[in-house]
Amino acid sequence: MHGASFDSSDEEAAEEEGEEPAPLPLSWLPLPPAYSSAFLAVCSLPGCRFKDIRRNLQKDIDELKNCGTRDVFVLCTKGELLKYRVPNLIDAYQECGICVHHYPIPDGDAPDITTCCTILEELRSCLESNRKTIIHCYGGLGRSCLIAACLLLQLSDAVTPQQAIDSLRELRGSRAIQTIKICVLTREVDIESVYKAVASKKRGVT
Repeated sequence: MHGASFDSSDEEAAEEEGEEPAPLPLSWLPLPPAYSSAFLAVCSLPGCRFKDIRRNLQKDIDELKNCGTRDVFVLCTKGELLKYRVPNLIDAYQECGICVHHYPIPDGDAPDITTCCTILEELRSCLESNRKTIIHCYGGLGRSCLIAACLLLQLSDAVTPQQAIDSLRELRGSRAIQTIKICVLTREVDIESVYKAVASKKRGVT
C-alpha cells in the first residue's frame, strides 16, 4: 500500500511509534436467518485523528481487510474527511481493493428517502452476494445506525421501527440514533416510510 494514501505528517508518525491503537471496534448486526451467511457491521471513522482520538488509518484498513471486508459505505462528507484528517480515505480503500459506496450525508442529518432507498438496495445486494460489508460515518452512532435500522426493517416484516432502533442501541450504546434531526425522523415514523418505499419498489409498485 502506498504511504502517500495516508495523510500522516512526520510528527504524527513519530507520535505513533510509541503507541499501539486499540483495534477498530466493529459492531456486527444481527441479521435474519435468510442472511445467516452474510456479515454487516457498523463502526466509527477509520484513521480518525481529532481531539483525543488518535487512530492509525493504515492499521484500521488492514484490520478491515484481514476480517474479509469487501465493501464499505462511507456516509461522511468530504469536508468531514478533511476535518478528521483522513482526506484520502476513499482512495486508500480503493487501493486496498475495497469497493467504496460514498453517500455523503451532513452530520446530524438524515438522508432523503430516494438516497436511503438507493443505499439500502446496494447494501442488500452486497449481503445477497455474501460480501462482508461495513457502514460508517464519523462516530458510527447517527447516520450509520439509522441506515442499519432501515435495513433491518427491510429485511424482516416482523421488526418494528422501535425494535430496529433498540437493536442498534444495544450494539452501539444508548447514544445511537440520538442526533436531533435523526431522532425527529424516527419519532415521526419516517423510517417506516423509507421501508414502505423500498418494499414497494421491490414489488414493482410505483
